[in-house]
Amino acid sequence: MIAWLTSLRDRPIAECERRTALTVVAVLLAAGTILLAATKPTQRPHHAAPRRPGVAVRSAPSPAPTGGAANAAPVAPAAARVAQRFLAGYLAYLYGHAPITAVRDAAPALLRSLRAHPPLVPPAMRARSPRILSLHPAPAPLGLVGVSALVNDGELASYQVVVLLAPERGRLLVSTVEGT
Repeated sequence: MIAWLTSLRDRPIAECERRTALTVVAVLLAAGTILLAATKPTQRPHHAAPRRPGVAVRSAPSPAPTGGAANAAPVAPAAARVAQRFLAGYLAYLYGHAPITAVRDAAPALLRSLRAHPPLVPPAMRARSPRILSLHPAPAPLGLVGVSALVNDGELASYQVVVLLAPERGRLLVSTVEGT
């Protein structure tokens, strides 16, 4: 068996075999390239804003949406205003464009946590400009309002940030940030 493989390895290759092998390799490379280009990342890729251990991110249990109805309705105007104001300051703070004082409409506990654990912002991240593309309702525990924001910072993939709003002293304040 080994002698046969050695003789097969050492024999000269005919021109038609060479062309066939080259064609097969070219087709496989082209197919692989097309498949990789068509593949869409399912979650935040490496070039998206990484999860920072120092940034206050608390996970709250979220009930599963019922029949997709949560995503069908628009975000309530009051919740949208609060989420928009918070995210504008929070993203500027997260990317190193603004101080913590730019973060508005945050619950005192969240602000204390953000102050205690400031983000480490690399120079490449400071050069990016995050912007909110859209706001959608998000599942939230009873008594809270969930708002999901689609954010893009100029990179290829957009990412999602979910904020949970809680009523405090007669107004809505952001109490939790998930997804950064």
